[in-house]
Amino acid sequence: MAYVDNGVEMVTANPTLAKNIWYFIQSVDAPVGSKAVFPSWQTEGDTTYGGDSIDEQTKMGRIVMPSTNEDSIELTTYVAPGDKAIDIIKKAKHDGKLVKVWRVVVDERYATEEKDGEDTHQVFTAEFGYGSVDELELSDGDDLVEADYTLNIQGKLVDGTFPLDAQQLAALEAVAKYERPGETTGEPGASSN
Repeated sequence: MAYVDNGVEMVTANPTLAKNIWYFIQSVDAPVGSKAVFPSWQTEGDTTYGGDSIDEQTKMGRIVMPSTNEDSIELTTYVAPGDKAIDIIKKAKHDGKLVKVWRVVVDERYATEEKDGEDTHQVFTAEFGYGSVDELELSDGDDLVEADYTLNIQGKLVDGTFPLDAQQLAALEAVAKYERPGETTGEPGASSN
């Protein structure tokens, strides 16, 4: 047998920070041109690429074949006044409707540019799917009200891109930013200038 050495591939880049994975949702009833909703105070997001396999024994050996896709996204957030996400999830659950969901990697290393005529826009790596709300759990303990919900994806998550311009990124990242004395007034996140 001839000697074969095809080498190896290695990645030495810094790992992706979990805080750079943002989830957005939208009602399937939202009119064309509606904005995606960024659920407030996301603490955790888990994406599962699951499914079943056919696993059978035969006289000639074992047969293992892929069978189904069962992707899901589970989100945990803290509930805040004005956050439309919980209302969207609760309404979809009660009405038996799906929810649109995007998993977006908001990291400059994953960003690319897309052309729109003469204009160029920054987009980020994303996955999209229609999710059925498995359940919505609101925990009313001693601390903050926490919402936990799972979206079971119809079919499978689909790769794509998600546009975020500099102004949108700045607004989403402005929750905790440096400021100088007297620069703003009021609580963080409130209108203050």
